[in-house]
Amino acid sequence: MKYQAIITMPEIEVEIDDVVVSIAKGSGREIFYVHSSGSDAEQWKYQLETVGGYAIDLPNHGKSDKAEINSVDDYAYYVSEAIKQICGKAVIAGHSLGGAVAQKVYLNYPETCMGLVLVGTGARLRVLPEILENLKTKPEKAVELILDMAFYRKENEYRKIREKYLRNSDVLYLDLSVCDKFDLLNEYRESRIKIDVPVLLVFGREDRLTPLKYGEFFRNHIPSSHLVVIDEASHMVMLEKPEEFNSALDSFLGKILSD
Repeated sequence: MKYQAIITMPEIEVEIDDVVVSIAKGSGREIFYVHSSGSDAEQWKYQLETVGGYAIDLPNHGKSDKAEINSVDDYAYYVSEAIKQICGKAVIAGHSLGGAVAQKVYLNYPETCMGLVLVGTGARLRVLPEILENLKTKPEKAVELILDMAFYRKENEYRKIREKYLRNSDVLYLDLSVCDKFDLLNEYRESRIKIDVPVLLVFGREDRLTPLKYGEFFRNHIPSSHLVVIDEASHMVMLEKPEEFNSALDSFLGKILSD
């Protein structure tokens, strides 16, 4: 199947503490996608088109308003409130930063979470100091370094993401700084975190930003998890291999959601 870019998707807006948050909408399936650092809802275009659900523009991203963000918990608050307003509860799919947000939504607002899809993310998300330093002074160098590790091949999606990162380098810096502070590693190791909902883990085999060992850590510490590894894909696995990604996602959702 050849995937084509979506021209437009229906959008809805919710207001959360005077902050307007934009959400792209596929079919009304109860899955909520959370994008990665410096990105927006468009990252999930192939999933919205084929699988359905809702994809949020986090505050400061895409068409959403600006808001003060100091931690992953701040983003998790906006996601949980958006879910409450739109469908009450949902399966939450998060990529990279979005995966950290998804974990925090489950931990802080469990009533909104029916399941988790953790994509190219980790229990801890340390960022290379070189990337953070260059984003302030040499953003092009930082973006090239990130994307060299994020894509298996430099094709159309690579170029689109590169342009987006360079346009939004200040937001990218904020997001990666937030990621760098995110750390639940010891809580998982010491069994202080217990995830009691179904969990799908999806990783690109060639991911160098969040390598496969991150997914294997989750699999070993979350009994309800299932790990899917997609070949010839890196960090942006949902864009690089949408057919394989959507097949795994659709199968997982079929076990949780009643259409």
